[in-house]
Amino acid sequence: MSPVIVHSASTLALRDITGGCRQIGLAAFLAWDDVRQRYVRTMLGPLWIVLSTGVWFTAMGFVMANLFGQSLDHYMPFMASGLLMWMLISSSIAESSQVLISSASLITSFPIPIFTHYLRFIMRNTIIFLHNILILVIVLALFPPQLDAATTLVVPGLLLDMIILLGLAVALSLINLRYRDTNLAIASAMQVLPFVTPIFWDKPMLQHRKWIADINPFYHMIEIVRAPILGRAPELLSWEVSGGMAVLFVVLGVTLFTRYRHRIIFWL
Repeated sequence: MSPVIVHSASTLALRDITGGCRQIGLAAFLAWDDVRQRYVRTMLGPLWIVLSTGVWFTAMGFVMANLFGQSLDHYMPFMASGLLMWMLISSSIAESSQVLISSASLITSFPIPIFTHYLRFIMRNTIIFLHNILILVIVLALFPPQLDAATTLVVPGLLLDMIILLGLAVALSLINLRYRDTNLAIASAMQVLPFVTPIFWDKPMLQHRKWIADINPFYHMIEIVRAPILGRAPELLSWEVSGGMAVLFVVLGVTLFTRYRHRIIFWL
């Protein structure tokens, strides 16, 4: 009779994460199918993402530029890049608490690593983000900023934001699975945050109260991508805050996933 081997929670969690990463192709397929299902039987399909975003950007750009007394050459690239990043961040946070609940049928029916569903979530939002980039490309072609070597910082900035959102999704989905009020609290907060985050307005407009932007973590997440797009390097503070958030949420997500992974099936 062979001995029964009992693995620790950390070992099982690590196997789940590595197993999910090995099945990244499955996560990509499920992510693309999620996007496709939203527009099934429509004529334009996912192009509706581009069309609706383009109309919104155009309307908000003209209104806000006149409201703040800004020229379109300066304001449109600023607003489009900031709003594009905010759409990625806000939609990801809004959906993050529902990652496990929305995948309940797959989790309970198939032996798929649970981490696969987190990769599916981040890839789905990345696909939508890539669709919306077409609007930013058009804006930058019409109102070209002064680009330089700092523009290459877009890539590490975007990757850092993705790490933050992935770690946050793991933590929030587990918390929401246990306390279902979490999703409602997040939805309420996301209605206010766009108005207190420098998306439509710039930090210098605060004059002597720039600290209001500095203590806003979402400003730093946006700025490490928006600043390079506009041809300038982000402030060191933005890198420090974003890097600290990435470490914090990855550690928090891994800790909660390790501790509560075995309970997910019972909480669904």
